[in-house]
Amino acid sequence: MIKDFVSVTDHIKNFSIENNILGKYFQKNLNKNTTIILVWHENINDYFLEKYPSIRAVIRYGVGFDNIDLDACKRRNILVANTPDYGIDEVSDSSIAMILALTRKINAFQELAKQNKEYWLGKEFDLNIKRINKLSLGIIGLGRIGSSLARKFSAFSNNIGFYDPYLVDGYEKIFGFNRFDSLSNLLNNSDIVSINTPLTKETMNMVDEQFLNQMKKGSYLINLSRGKTIKDQQLILDKLISNEIEGYATDVWQNEPPLENDNMFGIWKNNDLKLSGRLIITPHTAYYSEEALIESRTKACKTCLDVISNKKIKNRII
Repeated sequence: MIKDFVSVTDHIKNFSIENNILGKYFQKNLNKNTTIILVWHENINDYFLEKYPSIRAVIRYGVGFDNIDLDACKRRNILVANTPDYGIDEVSDSSIAMILALTRKINAFQELAKQNKEYWLGKEFDLNIKRINKLSLGIIGLGRIGSSLARKFSAFSNNIGFYDPYLVDGYEKIFGFNRFDSLSNLLNNSDIVSINTPLTKETMNMVDEQFLNQMKKGSYLINLSRGKTIKDQQLILDKLISNEIEGYATDVWQNEPPLENDNMFGIWKNNDLKLSGRLIITPHTAYYSEEALIESRTKACKTCLDVISNKKIKNRII
């Protein structure tokens, strides 16, 4: 007799991967018999768990798990696991692409090419461009993605530093990077700052006025972590308009999708010339490739099988 049934809470429309791996354990429709759930965006909280009292395990398709109320799961002795080792190349590739687009002013040059044919003939332009091998990269969070980004950026510049108080001493020797003992020191000494942290109580609202004031004048900020690491996007917008920050690129937003009255999103959407080529926004898709999506779903389903078989869960959170 089958004791466990696995269902998907949201987002996935075609269940071919889940069916192939989970077989008899998979149920297309979430119901009161479901004991294990595969989660994408759905908020797993007290309200949700009260509706489905048989759930004993929550498996997140992705890396972040800020949409899962861990306290609510703990109270019910529900196992929670994620899938942190997929899409690493995709996100770090996206970071590199954003860094290159901002520092080489690719999008700004596109606009100039449209505006005036004289730019094709040497017309002067006023863009702040420096050699990338003269720029330093500061990474906040040297986990899987941060490490992948550092390795790839080293093809352009060896001037790489990081701040990660959770890494044991010695990682800086292994990688040959400069380790900063405080966030402020990293911000003071980095031309490009990349945020590669999970969303936790510590990183929530991390990018505040003090954070931005400590960044080097004319530096760049890249955020492919979570939107709520930013306290107030207006602060970043003000820094861009005043030219204290040269560029900002993000794949995440405080509210996804952005609210209709969001000032920064509106200015970007309307192609405001003040920020031409200096603001890049993508819709939380840095993780994506066909291969990454298959990897994520496959690994999450195999975690479900491990739960069913009472095997050790590699990426268990609680």
